[in-house]
Amino acid sequence: MIKISEEKWIITAAWPYVNTVPHLGTMLQLLSGDVITRYHRLLGHNVVYVSGSDSHGTPILVAAEKEGVTPKELAFKYHNIILKLLKEWNIEFDNYSITENPVHIQFVQQFYKKIYENGYMVLKESEQFFCNNCNRFLPDRFVEGTCPKCGTKGARGDQCTNPECGIVLKPTDLIDPYCATCKQTPILKKTEHWYFNLPAFEKDLRIFVKSLEHIPHFAKQKVLSMLDEGLVERPITRDLSWGVPAGPIFGERYNNKVLYVWSEAVVGYISAVKEWAEKNAQPHLFDEFWLNKDTKTVYCIGKDNIIFHAILFPALMLATKDNYPLPYSIAVTNFLMFKEGPFSKSKGIGIWADEAINISEPDYWRYYLMANRPESKDSYFDWLEFEKAINNDLNDAVGNFINRTITFIAQHFSSKVPKRGELGEEDIKFTRKLEQYLQDYQDAMNSFKLREALNIAISVARLGNTYLSLKQPWHSIKKDKDATATTLNLCYKTSELIALLLWPFVPSSSEKIWQGLGFSEPIVKKSFNSFTIYETYEGQLIIKIPPVFHKIKYKTLEENLKKIRSKKTDREAQEMSSEERISYEEFKKIELKIATILQAEPIEKSKNLVRLHVDLGNEKRQIIAGIKRYYSPEELIGRQIVVVSNLKPARLMGEVSDGMLLAADIDGEPILLKPDKEVPPGTVIR
Repeated sequence: MIKISEEKWIITAAWPYVNTVPHLGTMLQLLSGDVITRYHRLLGHNVVYVSGSDSHGTPILVAAEKEGVTPKELAFKYHNIILKLLKEWNIEFDNYSITENPVHIQFVQQFYKKIYENGYMVLKESEQFFCNNCNRFLPDRFVEGTCPKCGTKGARGDQCTNPECGIVLKPTDLIDPYCATCKQTPILKKTEHWYFNLPAFEKDLRIFVKSLEHIPHFAKQKVLSMLDEGLVERPITRDLSWGVPAGPIFGERYNNKVLYVWSEAVVGYISAVKEWAEKNAQPHLFDEFWLNKDTKTVYCIGKDNIIFHAILFPALMLATKDNYPLPYSIAVTNFLMFKEGPFSKSKGIGIWADEAINISEPDYWRYYLMANRPESKDSYFDWLEFEKAINNDLNDAVGNFINRTITFIAQHFSSKVPKRGELGEEDIKFTRKLEQYLQDYQDAMNSFKLREALNIAISVARLGNTYLSLKQPWHSIKKDKDATATTLNLCYKTSELIALLLWPFVPSSSEKIWQGLGFSEPIVKKSFNSFTIYETYEGQLIIKIPPVFHKIKYKTLEENLKKIRSKKTDREAQEMSSEERISYEEFKKIELKIATILQAEPIEKSKNLVRLHVDLGNEKRQIIAGIKRYYSPEELIGRQIVVVSNLKPARLMGEVSDGMLLAADIDGEPILLKPDKEVPPGTVIR
């Protein structure tokens, strides 16, 4: 690595949830950070690029319960998938971590304990839904019900699931709320939580935001509007069992609480650098990077994360009273969208990272995402535009110029870079334009306008093709070999520049070009600061390489994607079928008996629960059943039902339920099972 500058940079990307495989929208941020990091490596800066898997919070809990695994098992399953995908996409982190690791957990607890001791935490009491059956407070995504705006059933406690509505909700807004796990009606129960005194930093934040140059205009205006509306205290803790324990911060009384996922994920940018330094047996590097006001920090995020990175995280760093540098750049993008709607695996809308590289080269996806990076407004994925970007830009502009240059030098100059003679008027115009493009490219990259910088790189290739057409070396070689040598020498230099400019975006393809130009060391050993159009490389041996790019047909890619999904669906169905079957030995453990209902009473304050007293032959039991809306107590008395008799007792609305009745489910309506003729209570079903 060429150390031309002592500048220190920390590049980060938003931590993706590990509840599923990431889609193209998630990869956009990870890729943006990789592009910025590679650019600064070419400038010789000291750069560390970090992010990681956000393994805590309710999305992980919800997904884990659906898959029937522990949150930790699910988190590491998808974390390992992401690590594999990062390698395949050629996205290189110095440390891609995960929040469920000792370094992160300990650092986060120390970080917040310092803020607590500095007096910026407030304890508040509030009411939250509690499920008696599951015996836990319910986070917003664990409460479902009917949307009060559009009437959609199954709306979540944080947002309506109907994409046509999508209103932001609180759990208490829902009509007929129920626990997403057991479907029982929750109750409101008082709980205590710690809140961060965000308003204490309003003045400092306003000064910071106004001075922040490297943030898109729309994002800056949004942050200033938030400040104008006034800041409120933000909750730091939650009643969950999965996350960073809050006890070591606030005392043993709070051992049953964890930190809110947003509050620990942002601190992960700091802990990931600490983990990187310790892994490299150089712990001093942490202080040199993070406790250094001259370090420049960059955050690659989507527009839904603006408040966390422009307001909350800076305020938290200020609250520690440590020497953390505030953000130098918040590289916000709008959303990558699909015309059919938001990303949805169940509906087949969107493209996922693993699918993408199975139907086309990673560099092609890297190029398209950066060429269409939604920097000023939402962008929509389009198959035809994807085809045009690869065919017109990479294949026709870049690939054509590189291939013509290397082929011509190989055929007419014995594969050696020819001598550059005196430059003519057109040659001088050409070199000056190249130098201007290089400056424009660096200006764009320094302003984090990655899309503009990539367009400039392609413009260099188009300029090269225009220059070749103007000079027509295939004709001039017959009349003036020296003049042709000068033309090809300049084309060689242009090829070198193209490889440098494209390397942050399409590194694998750029390395192939670099190899063809006869360089033995990787591109990263070269520096923009050492590049000059006047260095001729006369006599350097080039290598004839196959075409770097090839044309694609979007219809073929679409068909391949459908085939991949079809095979995946078939495989998952087979696996699910196998997993859902139980053995005869397992079935024998279930005791099914006939019971006769002796008494039936509605449970007050519950819309659906009934208290049943049943006769099981040798004993009487109480069973709580969710059938109030479909059966009256009068019609239940004397009825024979089928029950599971060897379940452990559970509590529903404070009542003990010692057994479970069986019913058929028709669109949510329970149809009770019964024998076709009366039998003695307690009769065993085999």
